[in-house]
Amino acid sequence: MDGFSNKTKSPVEKGYTRIMSFNVRCGEFEPRQAIVPQIIGEYLPDTLGVQECTYEWYKTLCASLPEYEFVGVGRDSGGTDPDCGEISGVLFLKEKYSLLDSGTFWLSETPEVVSFGWDASCRRVCTWAVLEEKGTGKKFAHVNTHLDHISIPARKNGIELVREKALSFDLPTVVTGDFNLFKGCDLYYQLVAEGLSDTQDTAKQTMYGKTYHAYKGGEEGEPIDFILTNKKITEVGRYVIVRDMLDSQHTSDHYPIFADMIIE
Repeated sequence: MDGFSNKTKSPVEKGYTRIMSFNVRCGEFEPRQAIVPQIIGEYLPDTLGVQECTYEWYKTLCASLPEYEFVGVGRDSGGTDPDCGEISGVLFLKEKYSLLDSGTFWLSETPEVVSFGWDASCRRVCTWAVLEEKGTGKKFAHVNTHLDHISIPARKNGIELVREKALSFDLPTVVTGDFNLFKGCDLYYQLVAEGLSDTQDTAKQTMYGKTYHAYKGGEEGEPIDFILTNKKITEVGRYVIVRDMLDSQHTSDHYPIFADMIIE
C-alpha cells in the first residue's frame, strides 16, 4: 500500500473499513486515464466496486493500482479480453485481504451463462467476492452490479437477483452499484427492503445530493449509485460523495461514493 498511503486525502479511522463505488464511465477514456486511478488512490478504499469498466479501464486500473487485485469478467464474453464488454468488478487491497471465493452471474433468466435478461438494452452482470482480512481473520462479502438503464422489468428482476445473492451470505455483506434508479422511487424501496440498508441513511456523518451529473457537476438531486449493507454491519461512521476535480476535470460523469464502516 506504500504507493498511495502517503497521498491519502481522507485516511480511514482505525477499526473502520472503507467501501467505494465508482462508475468510471466507458467513454472519454484518454483524457481521464490518469485521474480515475488517481482519485481511487487518494481515497484508498479497502474494496471498490466499479461500473462501466471496459477492457481499457481494466488494463489501466490493474497497471495503475498495483496495490489492488481485480475480480470480475466482462458481460459480453465472460472473460477479460478486448471484446469482453463492461466488467462490474470488485477491487481489493491484496496486502490486507485474501480472496476466499468469487464469481459473476448475469442478470437474466439464465444467470450462469452469458445472456440478456428481461428486454434489457445490454447484458448486465453482478460480481461478488468473499474476502478475509489477513491480520484479523474477519470475513465479509462484497457484491457489485450495474442495472439496466432502459428496461424497468430488467431493473426490477435484477434487483431481486442481486438481493438474493447478497442475503445468501452468512457474513457481513456490502452491496455497491449504479442501480439506474433514483433514491425514493418504488424500485429503490424494493432494493432496500428487509435485509439491506442504505449507508447514506445509516451513517453517523453523511452527505446528500446526486451522484450522476453528466460531467456538469452540481449537488442538487437524488443519487442513483448506492452502498448498501446487510444486518451484520451495524455501524457506519460516514458516507461521502467525492466531488473532487483533478486537473480541472471531473473524474467521471458519476461522483464516486464511499462509506466507512465497522466490519466484525
